[in-house]
Amino acid sequence: MSILLLSNKRTHLPSGLQALYAFDEGAGQTLVDQSGNGHDVTLGSTGGPDGNDPLWIPEGLRFSTDRYVDGGGFMALRPEHWTICAVVRQTPGVPVPLLGWGSTSFPSVYVAAPFNSNRPLIWLANGCFRYFESTSPVNLQDDGWHFVAFRCPGNTIAAIEGSSLIVDGNSQAIHSTVTSEDGLAKTTVRIGAAGSNYFAQADIALLSMHDRVLTEQEVETMRAYAKLQTAERVALP
Repeated sequence: MSILLLSNKRTHLPSGLQALYAFDEGAGQTLVDQSGNGHDVTLGSTGGPDGNDPLWIPEGLRFSTDRYVDGGGFMALRPEHWTICAVVRQTPGVPVPLLGWGSTSFPSVYVAAPFNSNRPLIWLANGCFRYFESTSPVNLQDDGWHFVAFRCPGNTIAAIEGSSLIVDGNSQAIHSTVTSEDGLAKTTVRIGAAGSNYFAQADIALLSMHDRVLTEQEVETMRAYAKLQTAERVALP
């Protein structure tokens, strides 16, 4: 019955859904894309077990140094306009790249950046980024689970000025923005890593990607779905 309910709920998710990973496989080398688009991604750097694999835990996947999920072959996972939603529990005081699109540390999305007091960050280029507050209004550094939704309407100076972060249904305050150049091209995609320099130290229980900017109401729809999907594994606010 619960499987049927989840299936019906998924058919009513906002349009533009490119990937939906529930992180509920519990074992193996693959995160199955439950959006229906077939964008399955691989744990680590090879199809078999290796030192780059995140670890399965009851809640989902645990990421640490050198561990990531690779989806570099899918162009659809490198959208120009995007919303990324995730259910995350970060280790306080350490970097948490949620997703990286480049061979260097940008373009990328951080729940906690490796600088600037571990504030959340959308980093499109060295001169095109926006920091958000890590504790205002929601404290992302409390060692608890949170639903985050990063939104960005493009890869330009104007786009970073229109970017936003919603945490547990609240608009997270902006800390600072730099707009001296447009963003760099997206060349790959990794969950839990930004290039080869920064790796998440966090647990992830769900992640989705849309190829457009969701409205606040649509983000709330994704949040309700995430709470339903992860209810038996994590406690979300």
